[in-house]
Amino acid sequence: MAEPVHVPSSWALLVAVCLSLNLLWTSSVTQAAIYHYTGACIHMDKAFLPGQTFMKGCNKCYCHDNGFVCFSPKKPTSWPEKCRRIPAECGYRVVYRETPDLECRAYSWIG
Repeated sequence: MAEPVHVPSSWALLVAVCLSLNLLWTSSVTQAAIYHYTGACIHMDKAFLPGQTFMKGCNKCYCHDNGFVCFSPKKPTSWPEKCRRIPAECGYRVVYRETPDLECRAYSWIG
């Protein structure tokens, strides 16, 4: 039987950052500022394993071998004139003025 392969913590952190960058490009309420916590991956008295995620308030957190990283929601800064920014539960959404049920693509975000 093969021995399990240990993935270095830096590799797990890189994977977490890459996953979050993917969120930046694919999500309407995207993630920004990175917060890194060292030690056990525990939140609200629940332990998480490397690779698992959880929400810490509005921040999405990713566990790795040496702790976890969290990303806060970003704020849209510019969008087409036919659209508008509206507050969402955790951050903002950009929607069409005439049909606010439809998402509109923002030009830029800050976080």
